[in-house]
Amino acid sequence: MPTAERTVTIQGEAVAYEVRRSEEASQVRIDAGMDGITLVVPEGREVNTDEVMLEKGDWVLKQRERFARYRDQMPERRFEEGEMFPVLGAEREVVVGNVLFSHITEKEIRLDSSRVEATSVKEELERLYREEARNYFTERAKHFSEVLGVGYEQIQIRNQKTRWGSYSQRNGTLSLNFRLLMASADVIDYVIVHELAHAEHPNHGPRFWRLVEQHVPDYEAKNEWLKENGPRLVFDASTV
Repeated sequence: MPTAERTVTIQGEAVAYEVRRSEEASQVRIDAGMDGITLVVPEGREVNTDEVMLEKGDWVLKQRERFARYRDQMPERRFEEGEMFPVLGAEREVVVGNVLFSHITEKEIRLDSSRVEATSVKEELERLYREEARNYFTERAKHFSEVLGVGYEQIQIRNQKTRWGSYSQRNGTLSLNFRLLMASADVIDYVIVHELAHAEHPNHGPRFWRLVEQHVPDYEAKNEWLKENGPRLVFDASTV
């Protein structure tokens, strides 16, 4: 998707932001994340991007300050044996040993030493996270697609910087961030329900939130938890 970098002065402060054109977007929106501010514009629509940023100036400055604080909260991961990484909300110790295959137990992340030697702790750990995420997310998505009465064509496991998931009504793709596996099971369920609900309601209107609430009554608490704790669900802080 085409992107461009711009800078606008808001209340005397220079604010850098990225403009991203999207075929999926139905309306102009501003995303704030660990890597900065992004203005998302539907493909084919012409807008004055600086004016949009200025209209939301107070919000933009608050979000920039908020994510600056979050960057200070990010854990510094060491990719070595003995380091702790969260899986489904619980910290697990990385152990490298002679095992048949890398896998996760209730207390440990056991990495196959031969695979680590062929690549690295970091690469094998990320491969395992992605594999476990696909298996777990697929199971939960299947469950909730039946419960909600909606469908999807495929699941993509990604490492989105600013989003935990997305759903494309155009091709039925459910995209989920592999780092979401670090969160607790109920938070993961909320994100999956949220994205699958977009199969029925593309926007965040009242009917959308009513559908989400039917299956996750405390969705607001889950959403707030992600906002406050998302910075801690980091795999490699150097890439954020």
